[in-house]
Amino acid sequence: MVLSIFIGKIITNLKYWGRCEPITSKTLQLLNDLSIGYSSVRKLVKLSAVQFMLNNHTSEHFSFLGINSQSNLSDMRCRTTFYTALGRLLMVDLGEDEEQFAQFMMPLTAAFESMAQMFSSNSFNEQEAKRSLVGLVRDLRGIAFAFNAKSSFMMLFDWIYPAYMPILQRAIELWFHDPACTTPILKLMAELVHNRSQRLQFDVSSPNGILLFRETSKMITTYGNRILTLGELPKEQLYVLKLKGISICFSVLKAALSGSYVNFGVFRLYGDEALDNALQTFVKLLLSVPHSDLLDYPKLSQSYYSLLEVLTQDHMSFIASLEPHVIMYILSSISEGLTALDTMVCTGCCSCLDHIVTYLFKQLSRSGKKRGAPPPQESERFLHIMQQHPEMIQQMLSTVLNIIIFEDCRNQWSMSRPLLGLILLNEKYFSDLRRSIVSSQPPEKQQAMHLCFENLMEGIEGNLLTKNRDRFTQNLSAFRREVNDSMKNSTCGPNSNEMMS
Repeated sequence: MVLSIFIGKIITNLKYWGRCEPITSKTLQLLNDLSIGYSSVRKLVKLSAVQFMLNNHTSEHFSFLGINSQSNLSDMRCRTTFYTALGRLLMVDLGEDEEQFAQFMMPLTAAFESMAQMFSSNSFNEQEAKRSLVGLVRDLRGIAFAFNAKSSFMMLFDWIYPAYMPILQRAIELWFHDPACTTPILKLMAELVHNRSQRLQFDVSSPNGILLFRETSKMITTYGNRILTLGELPKEQLYVLKLKGISICFSVLKAALSGSYVNFGVFRLYGDEALDNALQTFVKLLLSVPHSDLLDYPKLSQSYYSLLEVLTQDHMSFIASLEPHVIMYILSSISEGLTALDTMVCTGCCSCLDHIVTYLFKQLSRSGKKRGAPPPQESERFLHIMQQHPEMIQQMLSTVLNIIIFEDCRNQWSMSRPLLGLILLNEKYFSDLRRSIVSSQPPEKQQAMHLCFENLMEGIEGNLLTKNRDRFTQNLSAFRREVNDSMKNSTCGPNSNEMMS
């Protein structure tokens, strides 16, 4: 009874106040909240008013779904909320019913067919086309977000690909300079490639995972190459016109690379350039962003470091093959990220550094044994670059140790993972650093600090095997406690920067 009253009021608001954004937004938020609950959504779907919405989600009944030439493109955000709620309601009884799905998608199918006709004609009203497409894309993103089950998401995938994906690609080509248009399209792509709840599981005989990544690569490459032609932008417009789109591209690529539905070795094996094009576009976009901007804009920094974590974990051969100035840029960004205030960024940098250090250590170990197949050319180049610039790794060793000893380290476990590799790669530098820290202590504290370092490396072997890493992590926890206890009584010791210099 109460739910019925709520839904009645919701539909009344949406019908008669559809052009009033504050009322529409709050009404849709209530509908969205009601659709989240496991029991409430099952009660809701039995109501005739809810069935009315599922069967009549058109501008004829809900004016906010129509094209209003007076409103901004950003005003259409509420449509995503609406279709997220409808998607959840639809999923309750949908199962694998393709006919019911097709019936629900009819208004969107008609809208896409209309867009296809617009693009095929030589002349069309650009503003009208933009509004139609942005509204449609926001609707689809809401549905894609709601469809967490494999069966429903596969129906959505088969509906949009290959029939309507070219329309999205064409829109990116035409309106790359207009973030009000490109942002919703890129966010839809990020949702489509996100393997949430393992919903992207294709049959063993299906090429759809590879085909989806091809479309992803094409969109990233198209947008990336065009956005770089904008040239210098005013500082106040930089994020909106360029960096926001780059940030979403990084998120799209990260989701696609970490989704576990594509075997990326296939691309090189068969000479397909989709993976290489996407990765090269990432490099171009990255180099167009100053280091300071990477950390100044939180969403950009989070998307970049999340993507870099995936690349260093699964695509280290690509990182190793990059030009020296690109490698140094990436390492510098990791070094700066280690001291970031955002714990998520700092943790991601630790993970990236761990993957890079582990790769370096393995390559050095193999080259020292002189047996088996020769190392790949990119590995040798990477080793050579790192040997030419030892100061970069040494600086990061100093930074990590500094944070662990002298700062309130909130992610000690993450910090511990790259530290062992850094020490093993720079044993002489670590010995000098250790001596410097001990000697910078007051005379009565030096023996205690020396003993702390001795205990840190006790029982640690010269390898990065899991057992050895775990032992080092345990030693590091004890080391930090002992150092803190040792320094508590030191009221006039030098500051940490002096110790590390």
